[in-house]
Amino acid sequence: MLPLFRLVLPAVLGIWAATAAAQAPPRGPGERTATIVNETGLTLRELYAGPAGAPADVNDRLAADTIPSGGTWRLRLGRQQGCLFDLRAVLADDSTMDRLRVDLCANTRVTFGDPGAPLREMNVVNDTDMILRSLYAAPPGARDRGADRLAANVVAPGATYRLRFGRTRECLFDVVGVFEDDSEERRDRVDICRGQRIGFGDPTVPFREAVVVNEAATTMVRLFVYPPGAASQGPDRLGTGVLEPGESLPLRFRARGCVMALRAEYDAGAETLDGVDICARRRIAFDGSRIPRPPERSVTLVNRHGAILQEAYASAADSDDWGPDRLGAGVLEIGDRQLITLPSQGCEIDLRVVFPNGGAEERRGVDVCAIPVVVVRPGWTIAVDLGGGGGGLAASTAPPAAGSSRLRNGGTAPIVALHADAPGAPRGPDRLGSAVLGLGEVLDLRPLAGQGCVVDLVAVFRDGQEAVRPGLDLCAGQEVLLP
Repeated sequence: MLPLFRLVLPAVLGIWAATAAAQAPPRGPGERTATIVNETGLTLRELYAGPAGAPADVNDRLAADTIPSGGTWRLRLGRQQGCLFDLRAVLADDSTMDRLRVDLCANTRVTFGDPGAPLREMNVVNDTDMILRSLYAAPPGARDRGADRLAANVVAPGATYRLRFGRTRECLFDVVGVFEDDSEERRDRVDICRGQRIGFGDPTVPFREAVVVNEAATTMVRLFVYPPGAASQGPDRLGTGVLEPGESLPLRFRARGCVMALRAEYDAGAETLDGVDICARRRIAFDGSRIPRPPERSVTLVNRHGAILQEAYASAADSDDWGPDRLGAGVLEIGDRQLITLPSQGCEIDLRVVFPNGGAEERRGVDVCAIPVVVVRPGWTIAVDLGGGGGGLAASTAPPAAGSSRLRNGGTAPIVALHADAPGAPRGPDRLGSAVLGLGEVLDLRPLAGQGCVVDLVAVFRDGQEAVRPGLDLCAGQEVLLP
């Protein structure tokens, strides 16, 4: 018979162990690790991993590392309660592979790719004259064309690129090439198991060469060459550069025909040369003469104020910027005038003048179509008539002064001399003196003392042209348009 303590001891020890187990704290989550195996045939560039069903991991676990084809990498996920994880691999060609709900408690080895599949490669030949910017290859019927297989690379005109598909059992792919002008070429059901080359463009199309010269006074920022009537202008032949005035650019591009259209674009417009025979004309110059000019408005500013005008500004009424000083480095002396021309869609402009003491005056909404001459004089900012006020200038809406005729400059240049002499007499003194009669300006002219009303009138314009009115009656109170 066994001693009593030998019978009781096991029972006591069992009770103690159960009690200790019940009182011990629960074990924490385990350390999760995995061995990542790359059998894709391409470099594994990025790796993302997180608990299954959780928001996608945004941290590349590889950081600065990569996993070469055939290589392995130790992935440490830290202490995790669960066993199921989602993993995503990004390959060198930007394509992705997913492994979803992987049980890392049951198997810590995760393989991307099929080690039994053969490696597939193909030469991509760019026989166009444009940069091949993107390349897509997906099995026929795929929902999308996938990632750009060139990744950060491009294929220059005439160059060849070795496209690596990695390990795949697929043979047929729909391949799409996208060029620098966003045009596309498509090759359907390309068999990469049989062929080792795919070409874009037609190598039988000859190259055409010419030199483009920028003879314009402004920088050329874009240049296009295309067949007349083409739906697209093609790529910008300047690429990321520009063509400064006086510079030239050699062109080399594929085209079946010789006759092309060329379009040059500048910051302030564009010009197009149509029907250029590239084969016969090897030098093509753009001089800017075909650039459409924006509408312009002109106004003559006359200083009848008591001080010099130090600065003068004019801008379209709808502009928020006064623009440059229209007097430049000069000033407008008392009695002088200045022709101001500015681009404007409408007739109304704003004017601002600045005096040497820093004081300034402004006039808003001046209709230069109706008032081509603005006289700056004391009170001009509130005057109804901007064009009148002394110095021989008369208001265009009032009748001519009694005993005079009104002369209006309707020409394209200022009148710099005016002669009114008795009929048949030699040409006498210049009645304008040091003044000029600007564009659109008027002058009420009377006969000189002791001179009859009828005179031979000669107006001399700044460009050398003359307007002659023989036998003109200055006392008739009429308006005479010159020339």
